[in-house]
Amino acid sequence: MAGEKMEPLLTHYTVLLAEMDATLELRIRQQLGTLAPVKTITSKESVTTLLKQEPIGLVMMGVQALKGYKESGVCCYFDRGHPVAMVAVDGKKERLTILQPGNPPGSSLEEMVWYPWSVMRDLVMRQLQLAAFRLDGFLLHEALNAITIGIQEAVIVVDRRLKVRSVNPAARTHCRFVSAASVGFSLETEKEGCIPQLAELLRQVISNLKAELNVPLRCTLSEEAGTEIRVSATPLIDLLGHCHGAVAVVLDRSQLAETNEPTVKRQNFYRIIGSSPTMQEVYSLIESLASMDTTTLITGESGTGKEMVAEALHMKGSRSYGPLVKVNCSALSESLLESELFGHVKGAFTGAVKDRPGRFEVATGGTIFLDEIGDVSLSMQTRLLRILQERELERVGDSRTIKVDVRVVAATNKNLAELIRQGKFREDLYFRLNVVEIHLPPLRKRLEDIPLLVNHFIQKFNHKYSKSIVGVQEGVLELFTQYRWPGNIRELENAVEHAFVVCRQGLIRIKHLPATLLIGRPCADPTSADGEEEEEVNLCTTQLSATSDKQAILRALEAAHWNKKKAAALSGISRSTFYRKMEKYGIQ
Repeated sequence: MAGEKMEPLLTHYTVLLAEMDATLELRIRQQLGTLAPVKTITSKESVTTLLKQEPIGLVMMGVQALKGYKESGVCCYFDRGHPVAMVAVDGKKERLTILQPGNPPGSSLEEMVWYPWSVMRDLVMRQLQLAAFRLDGFLLHEALNAITIGIQEAVIVVDRRLKVRSVNPAARTHCRFVSAASVGFSLETEKEGCIPQLAELLRQVISNLKAELNVPLRCTLSEEAGTEIRVSATPLIDLLGHCHGAVAVVLDRSQLAETNEPTVKRQNFYRIIGSSPTMQEVYSLIESLASMDTTTLITGESGTGKEMVAEALHMKGSRSYGPLVKVNCSALSESLLESELFGHVKGAFTGAVKDRPGRFEVATGGTIFLDEIGDVSLSMQTRLLRILQERELERVGDSRTIKVDVRVVAATNKNLAELIRQGKFREDLYFRLNVVEIHLPPLRKRLEDIPLLVNHFIQKFNHKYSKSIVGVQEGVLELFTQYRWPGNIRELENAVEHAFVVCRQGLIRIKHLPATLLIGRPCADPTSADGEEEEEVNLCTTQLSATSDKQAILRALEAAHWNKKKAAALSGISRSTFYRKMEKYGIQ
């Protein structure tokens, strides 16, 4: 009915109604209500297709259509114990039955267990819950398989009798003591090498229901006797507390000694782009810190990617299941920042009409990212210090203490040591924040990363603007490496986006770049033909004139649909400078 509030669906798994008449379908929809999304199909072939494409939790069909489905072979999916159950509905007798799993072969419908129409909603709910449990289990199993296939460490799974149930490719290829092992191989039957040691470790883990991490063992089957390996073993315990076996992760130290080749450079980490030595150090530091709750301070100039590092610390760590809450400390006044961070109670100040949790409470179980921490007032710094020391806070207007479990990551583009000398930043808070510092270098100190960054932005803007630009002319990269990039990666991204807006060709050329990059630079494109080069030189020279400057401003405004803030970003200059130029040239 109009104006009636719809209840939310209780599950995202879909109930599929197969080949039913309209009357029966309507009755079933009325029974299910808002229990689950319902979808209707009219062909037998669609069932198997939809099971692969959509989150189907249950298939329901009329008893009249059931015979045709059995003859078509579709029902064999369910007869073999498919995680999605099939329910037959008899509309005339107002009853329903579950066709899977466990029905005797060749059994007729009358031999089935039938349930009355009144329990349809409860029965469907239970089947959807079972389907979710089974499907989530399959998903987890496949995810773990994908993970173990891609890692370098050997992974061995055994049951309670120490029989091998699974080994990953690394175990077969590199781990000498399991190179011949196969599923069903018992570690207890092997008496050579370090297998008896491994078997004893796994037996202990299964017996004590406690993991043993980084245990050193001596491998006697290697080319050099006594090679050290490290094993971490964990029991496999179900929800009821029963142990079904254990998994061992093995690092063969000899593999590290067999090669003197340098580690392959990573070109990216999470969403961070770069392969320079300084970025490799940043990646390693993030990996080391991700699994810890250590308070971390990220420093670097504006536009270097400090927020991305905070995201990587959160997403790669043990708190990734929790929220990542971001706070820009410089964007809020002191009173607003206090309420945002710590929350307030009803009546604490004018406009506080109800209790509201702060960002620290919202971030419980996860990470809070305090950006521009150097702009926080001294009084606010005192309150932050208490949270870092005691992990507790008081809402504005309240005297009750609230405990918070949150990891703190802060960032600043300011020199906090200098602010301490000026009396603008508390030294004790600085040491609390700066347990570990991750410093991001400016773009001018990692020029070798510019081609990677440019290619990344080209892919990004090709998708955004539905273009097919394939790259940049050689002269563009040369100009990029000569420019100092005061705005760092953010300025580079804006420059590439500006070029995308004005470029009508397959390659970005110098003439497509913001005018601020061209001042005092050679403008000729060294890869172009003579005639094109002369044209480009003339264009770049003119671009520095007032007339061309005005045209560049107008072009940016048109590209940004006259949004001045966006146009300034596309031009690669500050908003204040952009506004002054608009006023100078009389642009309304």
